[in-house]
Parts: sequence; structure tokens; C-alpha cells
Amino acid sequence: MTASGIASGTHTSSVGTTSGAATASAGDTGSVVTTGAGTTQGMASSTSVGGATATGIGATDSNVASSSTSSGDVNVTGSGGIGGSTTTGGSGGSGGGAGEACPATATFCSGFESSGLPDGAVYNRNGAPSEWTVDFEVDSTVKYAGNSSLRVRSESENTGSAYKMLAVPAPGAAFWVRFYLRSDVEIGSDKHNVFAEAADGTGTNASDYVEFAEDVGVAFNSNDSVRWPDGFGRLMTGDTMPYTLAANEWHCIELSFDGQNRVQVLHVNDTELINASEFPAATKAFTTFKFGYNALNGGVRNTWYDEVAVAPDRIGCL
Repeated sequence: MTASGIASGTHTSSVGTTSGAATASAGDTGSVVTTGAGTTQGMASSTSVGGATATGIGATDSNVASSSTSSGDVNVTGSGGIGGSTTTGGSGGSGGGAGEACPATATFCSGFESSGLPDGAVYNRNGAPSEWTVDFEVDSTVKYAGNSSLRVRSESENTGSAYKMLAVPAPGAAFWVRFYLRSDVEIGSDKHNVFAEAADGTGTNASDYVEFAEDVGVAFNSNDSVRWPDGFGRLMTGDTMPYTLAANEWHCIELSFDGQNRVQVLHVNDTELINASEFPAATKAFTTFKFGYNALNGGVRNTWYDEVAVAPDRIGCL
């Protein structure tokens, strides 16, 4: 059973950014290799087939142009073609790892390798489309893969907006998302704040939504109805400790949203943490996926995203 409860706080709006070492795993056309701290960039200098050994750094975004070599090789195992197999499945589907940077079925994918607003993304601020660079920037100093990532500007930069969420198209009321997330504040240690959500439109105040949020613990939240990972919950009398994600580390987040069958699934670093059935209370007509930072209860932080992909089936971590 998934832990559940009622969250405190209201659904209003807010932001974030981080720095530090990043790591990487699988590539698009070869295996990604890192030695200790650091990030990968460049197109693959070699490819892997099946269980072959990869000796180059794999690209995780089709827009990457530079090349690099590795100082430490890794073995790629498992079946599949070049770069490993793509995992598939519906809500709660099987598979994990060896994913693609940008699957052919994706309705949105970006490694944020160019300075412009990613194709297909919309930014609404204070109820109307706005210049996205007020609240976001492409950051070449902190990244999971490729040359850059997307930084959500922190509230300490006085951007004047609590709601900072890019909206991109979803393939339907049921879909999967994969992204890498990093924060300089432990994720899940604060009150109700939002990192991503499935919604019924691109506006700032969705009526149908399920959030991937923190609510004194990593959780799903819909109209203040909450599902936490099994065995975790809010820190209060008779309850268990909240589930948190370490600061200054990249985390592979996989979300399965199903608004019609009312099943929402969370995987972190290839481990299923939440499988919330009959949640939320009513069916939802999702059309949009949003990501960024919405500080409903404050929580100033720096936040980065990399390798964001939205598709009908499970995409897998890289």
C-alpha cells in the first residue's frame, strides 16, 4: 500500500537552482562514462552492441556537437541494439535503465543544448505568456549530460514570480515522463512545493492536475490529497519519516501519469517508490506536462533539469 494523507497548505504559486558534481549512466549511441565527479558531453566516440565494452562518452542529446574521450571504461550488459534497449510499458510498466535521450514517440524531449525556449514548450507567467528567460536559463556550468542543463532561477534573484513552470504537450491522459533533477536543497525536506505535474492545460492554475511535489517528503499531490512512498510519510506522531532526495546530486525521475485509470507511478533511479491506484478521487483529462518550480510554501532553492522526455510509454533512465 502507498502511504496517504491530507496535505496542508493552499495551491498557490513559486521557484529554484543547484551546483555541484554530476554523474551519468547510459548514452544514446554509446555508454556514458564518468570517473568520480563531473559530467559528460559530446557525441559518442564509440558504440556498444549488446554486452560490448564502450570506450567513449555517449551523447544524450541530439543537438550535442563536441566529442570527448573517457578515462574509465564501463561494460554495457543486456540485450538490444546500439546503446541498449528502450524500455516500454504503460502505467506501472516494467523496464528501467538503458533508456533513450529522445524516443521516436516523444511529444517533447530536450537536453537544453541551445539557448532558446525548447521546441514545443510554453511559458505562462502571472496568467499570460511571458519571456521565459526571466525565470529560466540554460546553464553550461552544471549538467547531467551534454553541454548544459536548464536552471530555474531562484527566488533570491528577485524575478518576481513564485510560479516557474514550463508547459509541454502530453500524448494523452496517460503518459510517461523521464527527467534528471538536481537541487541545492534536499528535496522533500520542506512543506508543499511543486517540481512537475500533469495538468489539463498550459495555464498557471490548472483545475485537473497531479503534482510531483514535496510535502514534508517526496509525494504525489492532487488538491491536497497526498500519496507518499511505501513506508514513508509526513514527520508527525504515529507516522513515518519523510522520503527525501539528497541535495547536490542528480536523480533520475520517472513518472507515469494516468488520468483516466487513476494510477500514478513514481520511479527514482530505477526504483519504484509510489504506485498509487484509485488516485486522485476522480478521473483527469491530462493534456500537458509541466516542470520547473512552484514554491507554494516558500522554499528558496536552486534547481536544475536535464534530459527531459515525455512519451506514451516508459522511456527509462540513461
